[in-house]
Amino acid sequence: MPDPATLYDEDFYLWTLKMADALRTGRFTDLDMEHLAEEIADMGKNNARELESRITQILEHLLKLKLAKGLILEYNQSAWQASILRQRDEVDSLFQQSPSLRFRIDANLIQKCYRHAAARVATEYKVEPPAECPFSQEEIL
Repeated sequence: MPDPATLYDEDFYLWTLKMADALRTGRFTDLDMEHLAEEIADMGKNNARELESRITQILEHLLKLKLAKGLILEYNQSAWQASILRQRDEVDSLFQQSPSLRFRIDANLIQKCYRHAAARVATEYKVEPPAECPFSQEEIL
């Protein structure tokens, strides 16, 4: 087998197959421990980023529902509401897979996600969203 560290850089997919096989068969000396540890840590970070992204999307559509008027609201309201429901379902799925992600949600995270959502809404609709998030954690989730 090629050096695992080299394989990691040259063919990541093949590296994952080789590492999984080595783990399953107990060939621990064949493991690329440094990269394995890095990839496992990244898996957790990916879940955290996904949670932030979904909360940002929820906040963006809650803001649009709050700030849009007239025909824009009339034409888009159902789609925004459906998107909020989809994102909430996905957040629930993340919580089922990784319950500890619930503890990442605090006022700082919500405000960070809100800033991103507010900037998008402000740019797209030329409105001035509130500086602070007007939605409670319960309304978001």
